[in-house]
Amino acid sequence: MRSVPSIDRFVEDRRARWSRLASLVADARGRVSRLSADEVLELGQLYRVATSDLAIARRDFARDAVTERLNDLVAAAHALVYSEAPASSRRLRRFVLVEVPATVRATLPYTGVAFALLMIPALVSYAGGILAPDVAAATLSEEAREHLSQRRPGSEIPLEMRSVAGPLIIVNNVRVAVVAFAGGLTGGVLTAFVLVLNGAALGATFAVLHGSEGSGALLEFVLGHGVLELSAIFLAGGAGLRLAWAILHPGERTRRDALRLAGEQAIRVILLVVAALAVAGVIEAFVSPTLLPPWAKLAVGVTTGGALWSYVMFVGRPRAHRRTA
Repeated sequence: MRSVPSIDRFVEDRRARWSRLASLVADARGRVSRLSADEVLELGQLYRVATSDLAIARRDFARDAVTERLNDLVAAAHALVYSEAPASSRRLRRFVLVEVPATVRATLPYTGVAFALLMIPALVSYAGGILAPDVAAATLSEEAREHLSQRRPGSEIPLEMRSVAGPLIIVNNVRVAVVAFAGGLTGGVLTAFVLVLNGAALGATFAVLHGSEGSGALLEFVLGHGVLELSAIFLAGGAGLRLAWAILHPGERTRRDALRLAGEQAIRVILLVVAALAVAGVIEAFVSPTLLPPWAKLAVGVTTGGALWSYVMFVGRPRAHRRTA
């Protein structure tokens, strides 16, 4: 029977070389050219050893925070070891097809927390609004309630305004995502507040419209862009929570190094978020307010949302992992 060392012994035996690798990564500041020739060789050697350590940690201590921190260190070292010229098309392809989806997958636990922080208040406020309609109605102005109840499919954005509305929608959605992301610097308090507030408002809105034609019209309106838009908000919230975790739980790194590494990961996520919100904004301006049948709008929503999550979950996985999956 294979003997598994304790996590304390595992870390103690490797702490010195992990610390040295982290020091080299910090000294490089994103560019391997900042290191001496000897340091570059040392970086490569320590990276290969740390990769083996990570494989062992994932096997024996998958749920321990040490494995997560080691994964972050290996990812940062990997970016240096395999770095290429910024203008290189190969580097760009690797960034888009490997680094971004891999980083998003690594932050999925935080994305799951963001999902809960938005959806649980949405469900609670919706249920509460059904049970206490007067309370739910008080969350919206009379003008807003009247506007929502009178909306009809195809009338949300006038045709002549759609070219102007598209960029405005994108900017507004990106603003919400950036606030959710940057809120991580408050220890996650602002991020959690933004997610909970938007979730509660979403649930209350549907509760106010419950049973009216406006409810169906609102649901039909969001079919085309809702999956993509909400997914982007969840990812942005998860990126913010990743920053918060680095501040609150830096582990063996200094708080500055932990935050820098988390920031590099979060920026990759935010680039994907901005791209997703740009597509969602175009759909919201030019597809959602049309008279297309609900099934067509739903098809657009499922296709674009499915494309985003297929990219996140499957693109850039190592071939060996695919064979064993």
